[in-house]
Amino acid sequence: MSECLATCQRLYFRHIGRDKKCPRCGADEETINHLIFECPPARQVWALSGIPSSPSRFLSSSIYNNLDYLYWRANEIGACEESLRVFPWIMWYIWKARNRKNFESICVQPQDTLDLAIHEEEVWRRANRREEQPEGTKPSLEGQHIDMASPICFIDGSWHITDSRSGHGWILTRGERLLHLGLKGSRRCLSPLHAELDTLVWALKCLVDLSIKEVLVKTDCSDLLTMVNTPEEWPIFASELKDFEYFKNQLVSFNIMHVPRTSNIRADYLAKCARTRGFYFSHVSSTVLDWLSLNESAYP
Repeated sequence: MSECLATCQRLYFRHIGRDKKCPRCGADEETINHLIFECPPARQVWALSGIPSSPSRFLSSSIYNNLDYLYWRANEIGACEESLRVFPWIMWYIWKARNRKNFESICVQPQDTLDLAIHEEEVWRRANRREEQPEGTKPSLEGQHIDMASPICFIDGSWHITDSRSGHGWILTRGERLLHLGLKGSRRCLSPLHAELDTLVWALKCLVDLSIKEVLVKTDCSDLLTMVNTPEEWPIFASELKDFEYFKNQLVSFNIMHVPRTSNIRADYLAKCARTRGFYFSHVSSTVLDWLSLNESAYP
């Protein structure tokens, strides 16, 4: 809609490209609307998608009409939600298929484009799902048996786009008693979620090294729970998740649950201190470090 997609027509208009023609079908101009809706490979994807077409609205020569139809009109004429919710991914993977043809000489079949769009939409929807629990029910936990006498390990990661380091912090307690704590400064992870996963893996490694056999991990990152419960849906973190499984299997009992951020302030504080410390390090101790502010810690 903002005309920023780098089609041949748009590049030619900006005096970058020399040819306005569509590289896939040879049409006189590869406009954004042509690329996404009118080019024969794109039309085939839309035809396979199950979204009903309307001769006066879709697929039309106006990108405004086409998007108006997908956002509102298709639903009004009875198009099913399951088909419609995929359309942003269809548009994206039509663009990706066009680029693979142009730059890699790889011809992606329309059905493959649609299948990939459907899969990625489903993965995104699962990753962003927030399961509501009836009032009074306990949070879901990984594992069948929960021993409330087990040590509790609060974990948190700290990440900032302008910082070259990530911070990782964990605190192991039993009741009101501090057993161990750990904090580490490392090279900046790829994302905040990556920092949370690295913190979990490092904490489990430390607990195994400390001969801890059972633990209940508490985190304020709900996406982390989704990831460890459905690792097959997070292939980008396959290596870290493999390490997680390895250390988890060293424990006799392992459970993980989500807690509000307000219940995880000490691990959060450790992680932020580690990130802003100014160098790479890791430290595990059974006492609070001298340079940590006692005002931020409940453990004298």
